[in-house]
Amino acid sequence: MAYSVSTLPAYVQENHDLLVKNFALVGNGTRSRISIQTGVKKDAFINLLNLAPTLQSGEACGFSANGDATISQRTIATANIKVNLEFCEKTLLGKYAEYLVKVNAVDNPFPFEEYITSALTDELNKKIERLIWMGDKSLTSDTDLKWIDGLVHIAGTEGTQVKSADASFKYNTAYDAIVAVYNALPEDVLAQGAEIYVSPALFRSFMQTMVEKNYFHYNPGNEEYGEFLLPGTDAKVVRTQGLAGSKVVLGTYAKNIVYGTDMENDEEKFDIWFSQDNRTWRVAVEWNSGVQVAFPDMLLYAHVK
Repeated sequence: MAYSVSTLPAYVQENHDLLVKNFALVGNGTRSRISIQTGVKKDAFINLLNLAPTLQSGEACGFSANGDATISQRTIATANIKVNLEFCEKTLLGKYAEYLVKVNAVDNPFPFEEYITSALTDELNKKIERLIWMGDKSLTSDTDLKWIDGLVHIAGTEGTQVKSADASFKYNTAYDAIVAVYNALPEDVLAQGAEIYVSPALFRSFMQTMVEKNYFHYNPGNEEYGEFLLPGTDAKVVRTQGLAGSKVVLGTYAKNIVYGTDMENDEEKFDIWFSQDNRTWRVAVEWNSGVQVAFPDMLLYAHVK
């Protein structure tokens, strides 16, 4: 008896690499601005090289080595994650989408194929964005955040806290916390383009303060896309969807944040097939994600009440 195997739907087959890269590598939000390190299978080193050359007189001939090259390493750990979905097209019978259902032994296309793949990549990008910032491996019951330690966790364990005068070490307003973080940023961060990341709620609060202080005569930057130059500085305040619900303010430069994934072998998958045994359509998505800070002393954070 010959096996009857359904072919991969045309849309997924033709756009497989694009779909995979969209959720596993390119994404949106944070990943559009930070460092990307591929080829990470499980754990990998971020190789850091700090050079401190010494200036010497060039009046005479000769060679005299003087200076330090310090090599240090930090580990970026990724988690292998998957999503499995199953669709029975018969559940659509009698519904508004019945016209898209074709129960046919020869031609059995996947209903809403393009819409589902598009919606799925969008949702995965949202979850990865959230994981990058709020991931915490101690949250064992949280199916979205338990996979890796995100930037808020890393900041709390290895970053530098900017403490307020309040006994709770929390600032009264988003503006106060943002200014405090900016004032505490090392010169090396400022020189490389400081960015201060806040949740959408804190960004709204910050913008209201800008209105109250009548700072809109000052060049606001790219407010439409959630960026605003802190008045009197060249540091960007960045609205960050991955921090939604958090009252933590984080400051560093974008390239200090490193997102790791594989993208060099077959660890990432986006497959859709028709299961003859179960008479259902199945979707399997697999990838790995991780995040790390290259220089933790360049990561500062504060809390808002």
